[in-house]
Amino acid sequence: MSAACTRFAPMLGARPGELPPADEAALHDHLAGCDACQARLADAVALGGALSEALLAEAARVDFAPFVDQVMARVERPQGVRGFLSWLRGHRLVAATAALTPTLAALGLIVYLSRAGSEPAPMAGDVEVTAVGRATVVLQDADGPVVMLGDPSDDEGT
Repeated sequence: MSAACTRFAPMLGARPGELPPADEAALHDHLAGCDACQARLADAVALGGALSEALLAEAARVDFAPFVDQVMARVERPQGVRGFLSWLRGHRLVAATAALTPTLAALGLIVYLSRAGSEPAPMAGDVEVTAVGRATVVLQDADGPVVMLGDPSDDEGT
């Protein structure tokens, strides 16, 4: 094997258009004058044809019908209640989260409204004082409002 053959041997299996135009022209010129590379090319072409025929024959011998059925079973989803139940089996965590979220939100709302709606009752000793003008004082305690009339600065009125 010459140095030129060593350079062009890897290019023998190239398909048309894979090599740059300069390399393709150089390979063509080398093949025109080298009987050894022409023989290698003929062997590669014959081997490729025989391999192709063997693969096609093997593929024709194998039954791909079960494969197609399996793929179609995965692609076609059941409809209706069966489809929904099938989805639930595959997505248990998502379904549980989707079911619990509104329940927890409603529970939180109930707790919030029950606490906000009940104001604490005034305890004994809690007094709210409202003065209207100088003469009237209103005391608010647990039993209700107590209105005191008179001048608050007057010691005798108390």
